[in-house]
Amino acid sequence: MSLSSNGPHNRDGLSVAIIGSGIAGASAARGLALSMPEALSRVTLYEIGRGPGGRASTRKTRAIPELRINHGAPYADISTPEGLAVLSSLGDAVAPYLGDRVLIDGKTGELRPREAGNGEALITGGNGEMAEFADRLLRDRDNTVLSPIVSAYSTMVRGLARGEDEGAPWVLTDKSQDEVGRADWLVVAGSGVAHPRWSDTFGGEAPLVQATSALEDPRLDAALECIGQQTAAPVLTVLFYCTGEAAAHWQRLGFNDGLIEGHSVLAKVSIQPCGDSGCAIVLHSTTAYARDNAGVHGSSSSAARVGDAASDTTREDGLIEEMLAALAEIPGLPAIERSQCAFGPLLHRWGNAFPEGEPLPAALSVCPDARVAFCGDYISTAARMGSCESALLSGVHVADALSRLS
Repeated sequence: MSLSSNGPHNRDGLSVAIIGSGIAGASAARGLALSMPEALSRVTLYEIGRGPGGRASTRKTRAIPELRINHGAPYADISTPEGLAVLSSLGDAVAPYLGDRVLIDGKTGELRPREAGNGEALITGGNGEMAEFADRLLRDRDNTVLSPIVSAYSTMVRGLARGEDEGAPWVLTDKSQDEVGRADWLVVAGSGVAHPRWSDTFGGEAPLVQATSALEDPRLDAALECIGQQTAAPVLTVLFYCTGEAAAHWQRLGFNDGLIEGHSVLAKVSIQPCGDSGCAIVLHSTTAYARDNAGVHGSSSSAARVGDAASDTTREDGLIEEMLAALAEIPGLPAIERSQCAFGPLLHRWGNAFPEGEPLPAALSVCPDARVAFCGDYISTAARMGSCESALLSGVHVADALSRLS
């Protein structure tokens, strides 16, 4: 089947809607814009957050200009030839991650160095912000957004529908059932709108599952079945920012990224210097702790603010206190009082960001009859499932596949 559509809404070229502007969605948009610019009328990225990045987003605030917190992924590890080739094409949009990485004994506080693997590149955004990585995927070497890419930030797609006629477009709607866009092709970057766990967070059936029940597309049905069998390793994070002596204490620890071993509450601590005297810290919970405390997303998260995710806000302070107390129990790590924080502490839940199970086979990632494609770290690529690199490569592959169909 050709990518071309006979729909009356699309007289000037093909339109593509990408749900999610993380690394996967941005990579797919970039690939489409570079490989088939004359065939496209627009590529629209719909993103629930305030900007690009997804799990690789960067938290910022106008009140503290120097503050930046990479609270999902402080860096990306790239190891495949294909992934390294993409990095080389981005120039100064990415930079080496120079932080010191260690393993931390959760009982004794002992630190052991953690080296990068052979041929593995650790990278972050060119300005130290991981969101910059995703943002620059959308831009050319002059830092201009590639035509015909447009973005719809702070927009959550809550409904999907497509008529049965071959040329009927995909129609995207928000929580008020108002139309936010339409497109010939739908690219699902991140499995949220296609996974049964949608019901637990937002209520109702997952939008893509509901929309495709009448399409009778065996390939799409098989893709959704595979996605539905995947699970995720949720993580609760506590993020905060300190200045002065409190920040200096963290920086004197001598590491930036620490994996905590043998602890029931904490799995990781990320230390991120900001400006001349500030320091951001992110605590990552264990998956078991996050699962034991399901139903709390963080009132400042995009899922709660934009998506109205069901969240028990009364438990947030308690979880923050528990994770800070767990930090204080590890010998050598600072005890933190709320009064020491110039920003935060805030709670955030990554519930859909670390997939587990069998990845979606590449052969099922593009469904031409339904005009649906999938990209994200839950797709089978040469990279490790769940990694930033797998998200990056899946976007490249989807763009290549759609280009070949044109």
